[in-house]
Amino acid sequence: MLKRVLASVLAIGALATDPGGAQPLPPRTFRFLSEWRVPARSVRAFADELDKTVRPILKKSMEEGTVLDYGIYTTVVEEEEGSTNGYWFGIPSQAALEKVLDALGKVPPSAIADSALKHHDYLLRRELHASRPASGTNGYLYFNSTLIQPGKTGDWRAWWDHYQKPLYDKFLADGLITSYEIDSGEMHTMDPNMAYLVWVSPTGEALDKMNEVWIGRGASQTAEEKRTMATGLANVVVAGSHRDYFARALTYVNR
Repeated sequence: MLKRVLASVLAIGALATDPGGAQPLPPRTFRFLSEWRVPARSVRAFADELDKTVRPILKKSMEEGTVLDYGIYTTVVEEEEGSTNGYWFGIPSQAALEKVLDALGKVPPSAIADSALKHHDYLLRRELHASRPASGTNGYLYFNSTLIQPGKTGDWRAWWDHYQKPLYDKFLADGLITSYEIDSGEMHTMDPNMAYLVWVSPTGEALDKMNEVWIGRGASQTAEEKRTMATGLANVVVAGSHRDYFARALTYVNR
């Protein structure tokens, strides 16, 4: 049976609405991601296989309202022991997760998946989510993880809402990203204090424009503002814990 792809399920603790007018999600939703590491020679073939076998199931599930968003991806910036392929989908409930996994369980056996060097699933809870209706190919998936100091999750979130959220709301309104969210672990396969930032962008040009905004903000800040921002972050995160994952979203769809 085809191994489940990079999965993360997320429940929203605080709702954010899309400046472009997208409907807010229910008060508790999740993200499921499933990822594999396959030999380099099999990456393209496995991506094609997932597109043929998994994407139709997720598409149908979305039409039925069981899935809120989904995508299939391959890694851009590779690591020695990192993943190469994966997919994600958002769901409104645990009952919906059960239905989707039951449907995916009927996918025919995969020789590539069965011979994968690694396989890892994530079930995440969406603490904050904003999106606009969008679908496309050859976009980009960004998955950031940061370990928060024990007892300081609320402080980190206040820092993020103050310094980062306004930028991401603008990116969404300007079409530079199609969605963004803050996630925490629903099933703690990682440290329970880990916080995740996930977003999807449609083009490389959009990524360049985002970088220009970040650079512009830094250039406009005073030395004291930069120091306050950096100190605020250093006081709530575990030093050196930040990690980025960057992938090509071969297919992506969201409300």
